[in-house]
Amino acid sequence: MRPGPVALVTAAAALLLLPAGAYIQAVLDRNATMEFSDLPALFGAPLPREGLLGFVVEARPSNACRPIAAPPPGANGSVFIALVRRYDCDFDVKVLHVQQAGFGAAVVHNVDSEKLLNMVWNDERLREQIAIPAVFVGQRAAAFLRDTFSYARGAHVVLVPEYVFPLGYYLVPFTGVVGVIVAVMCTVLVSRTPGPFPGRAGTPGPHHTAWGHLGPSRAPRGRLGPAAPRGDAWAPPEPHGDAWRGSAGDEYEVCAICLDEYEEGDRLRVLPCAHAFHSRCVDPWLTRTRCTCPVCKQRVLPGAEEEEEEEEAAAAPEGDAGPPGAASERTPLLPPAPV
Repeated sequence: MRPGPVALVTAAAALLLLPAGAYIQAVLDRNATMEFSDLPALFGAPLPREGLLGFVVEARPSNACRPIAAPPPGANGSVFIALVRRYDCDFDVKVLHVQQAGFGAAVVHNVDSEKLLNMVWNDERLREQIAIPAVFVGQRAAAFLRDTFSYARGAHVVLVPEYVFPLGYYLVPFTGVVGVIVAVMCTVLVSRTPGPFPGRAGTPGPHHTAWGHLGPSRAPRGRLGPAAPRGDAWAPPEPHGDAWRGSAGDEYEVCAICLDEYEEGDRLRVLPCAHAFHSRCVDPWLTRTRCTCPVCKQRVLPGAEEEEEEEEAAAAPEGDAGPPGAASERTPLLPPAPV
């Protein structure tokens, strides 16, 4: 089964919301560049969004469990980053000693392992004093930073922070676009839904009159008014005269003679049996051929049935009569509508 559009949009949003991991970008004279994954500490200052550029210097002593040596003198504004070995004391103690020595950040590395850890603090008072960022790297990254990308070799590094998708920045426009699309779809659905049909309670309306215009819409799919009594006589239609009205509940969509759908402006002829036709199609049949409904063969003129039977009997050759109840051209195609 292929995923639907909603599933695809949800998956894309989930991928965008995944945070990109932080890393260290090390550069040596623009000729050698490497990147190392790291994890920020759960204490101290966060890294700036644009990253922190500085120079790596190994701490002395390397574990920074006691006060360490100050960084070498550098140009004004230079940031030095201390490379500190794990173990022997808590992380908050190491980072505080790095800060007190004048370094701008700390990179604590693992020993004989590439596993990354989220550094936590042990002493709340020490945590409150720490104001520099710190990250944790593996043993391999520390070896490259010490041997290849150190300050003594003229290299520099950039501590890139963990990138979190700015949900609020993009979610508001996305929600607005989705809202507009839903509103347009609802408007289209409402506009395509047929409204209440005029004249349903028996009051003539633009779709109600059997002999007249169908009204402003194409192919009305409503219902015509109540039928006239069957005992009344029917006469061929005169221009702009009245005609029979269909029974409430009958639908008129296609002329059974020409098989065309009713269009706007068409004139209908509704017979006492509640079957409707184009007047141009049914009037010649009624006036020149038979006064019966082309569909159900029900008589339109009272008293005409006996006369036609006598004429047919006189015109038929002897011995040509079929068995009683045999189908003929007068047999209804459909049962007559109930009275």
